[in-house]
Amino acid sequence: MSKDYRRLPLSALRAFEAAARHMSFTKAANELSVTQAAVSRHILTLEDHLDTQLFNRGNQKVSLSPAGEELFEATTLSLAHIATAFDSVRRGQKARRLTVGMPMSFGTMFMSHRIGDFIMNNPNIDLHLVSLERSPAPATDGFDVSVVMGHLPRPGFTATELFAEEVFPICGKSYLPHSPRIVTPGDLVNEVLLDMDDQHWSVYPWSPFNWAGWLEQFGVSAPFKRAITFNNYSTMIQSVIRGFGIGLGWRHVVSDYLNEGALIRPLTESYLTGRKHHLVIPDAALDREDVQIFRDWLITQVADLNPMASVGGSHGPASAARPDDIRPTEAPSDDISSPAATIAD
Repeated sequence: MSKDYRRLPLSALRAFEAAARHMSFTKAANELSVTQAAVSRHILTLEDHLDTQLFNRGNQKVSLSPAGEELFEATTLSLAHIATAFDSVRRGQKARRLTVGMPMSFGTMFMSHRIGDFIMNNPNIDLHLVSLERSPAPATDGFDVSVVMGHLPRPGFTATELFAEEVFPICGKSYLPHSPRIVTPGDLVNEVLLDMDDQHWSVYPWSPFNWAGWLEQFGVSAPFKRAITFNNYSTMIQSVIRGFGIGLGWRHVVSDYLNEGALIRPLTESYLTGRKHHLVIPDAALDREDVQIFRDWLITQVADLNPMASVGGSHGPASAARPDDIRPTEAPSDDISSPAATIAD
């Protein structure tokens, strides 16, 4: 059987299907907005092509021949299949997928704990979450919504501040302190401190912030007894949970572990770096309903990350902001930090 579909008289098949369905050349012509003579010519074209008669023509009516019945069944099924495909494609074109870009740690340790709530309450939004080993660059990544570490304002994008960066010591319940008691930041130098190496920070727009920097804010400069470094924050957190040492916790990525009891804070001292995360949306997408729904939902989710709303315990000493907290870059990017402000919890 020939598979050369290019040789099929498709216009004639459409006229044939209408005529066979109505059993009337006149009604078929009205449906197709052509003349009865045009329908007749299409039918004759098919009959010449097949070298067989498709209709039994009487004085007042027509009926299908056996060959015509066979062709009508095949044509009906084929056109129905094509119509279904058209509807599917049309629906797919109308449905827009909402793409959201974010740093890997935020996606893994904050968003993944909450996204089920969004999915459950917004079944008609097709969501695509993209976690990056860097901060998104809204101008080049093309996301509908981006969670950005800092933001360099530029025309065509609207940025909404989500939360300020807050850092404090964390450990697992099973961690056994080497000091008789951990009472002050100075006591931490005798502990096993888990830290992030410079490679981890190399893909981010901010200068490294580690144990030496955190302790410095509280007047501690003594050398550590022991430090273990990681290049992946999620791996470090899992080591902290298992009691291998004390790490630095960024509130926006460890808050759930604290609430669940997997992590605890051995000290109440906390440091606000002055660095902020923003929700950045292209102005062209601001009026999209799905973008507005996601923006409002995320703002609600991060509301408890406001450090002023979560202050508790003793307050550590404040020191001057460090002017080198923005790492120099060769050219401006979408992701830039503001100078750090030193504030203790």
